[in-house]
Amino acid sequence: MIIIDGSYLEGGGQILRTSIALSSLLNKPVKIINIRKKRKNKGLAKQHLACIKAMKKLCNAEVEGLYLGSEEVTFIPSKLSPKDFTINIGSAGSVTLVIQTLLPLALGINKKFTVKIIGGTDVKYAPTVDYMKYITLKILENYGIKSELRLIRRGFYPEGGGEVIFTLFPSKIKMFDLVEHSGSREVFGIAYVQNLKEEIARRMRKRAVDLLNKYGFQPNIKVEVSKGISTGAGIFLSNDTIGSSYLGEKGLRAEIVAERATENLLKERKLALDRYMGDQIIPFLAFGKGKVGVSEITNHTKTNIWVVKHFLDVEFDIKEYKEGYIIEAL
Repeated sequence: MIIIDGSYLEGGGQILRTSIALSSLLNKPVKIINIRKKRKNKGLAKQHLACIKAMKKLCNAEVEGLYLGSEEVTFIPSKLSPKDFTINIGSAGSVTLVIQTLLPLALGINKKFTVKIIGGTDVKYAPTVDYMKYITLKILENYGIKSELRLIRRGFYPEGGGEVIFTLFPSKIKMFDLVEHSGSREVFGIAYVQNLKEEIARRMRKRAVDLLNKYGFQPNIKVEVSKGISTGAGIFLSNDTIGSSYLGEKGLRAEIVAERATENLLKERKLALDRYMGDQIIPFLAFGKGKVGVSEITNHTKTNIWVVKHFLDVEFDIKEYKEGYIIEAL
């Protein structure tokens, strides 16, 4: 039984997600203690329950401590058996964090499976659905991880009610060699509103386009207007392998939302990966080996490295390079 201390470093839900994913993939039992101990609302939230329930279903696991607020979970997996199912987080809990937990299973399944996930698609402290689709999944696809993500409806805090269809295919990972940014000046984006006036999305788009033009980029930003259970707005921008999202909130002008997303994109454009992808890539880098360039080494990245080393015989070498860092898996 592998024991993982959930209070390590940033002590967030990522420790739980990576542990459960690797436990399921490698068929290694795990006990996670002190779950989210440093957070205001300690223990398992609805989103974490959804992640564990999904993995339990896919590998017929025995689980202890599977309840709201639980600070200790024991997860004993059996053989992976892919099946289609629906999971309703029951809040605006992030659907992309459930997908993040499912992704490593691509290396262990023998047939594809599809999951409908209902919850939050665009919420704070999690990758937005567009970031997941156009950055995370696109990068992983280039290195052998095959998946499809279809957005049915957006879901914002607090009601959620967003819906995605995610399909994962059996995959073989390639060695990573993703250090330098391509140098592309093209920026793809989506300015979106749900249950709000189209004018808000157009204002976000205009401000982002004006700023990007000023810095010598070629922006191609779509406007998306939709109806749904929850109300919200946001903008997503991507420059090849770098992504940036910013969500609207009451009292925050559309132009400010666009400015923050644009500034963040330009700030992250140092090497191939931004800081958010830097931590998401770690489990895959452990299996594929090779090296990646990241803008920053965050506590999330350090935490994921620490968790992965409990499950796999792998070393990570981190060195400064240009304006960022190279992470190499040995």
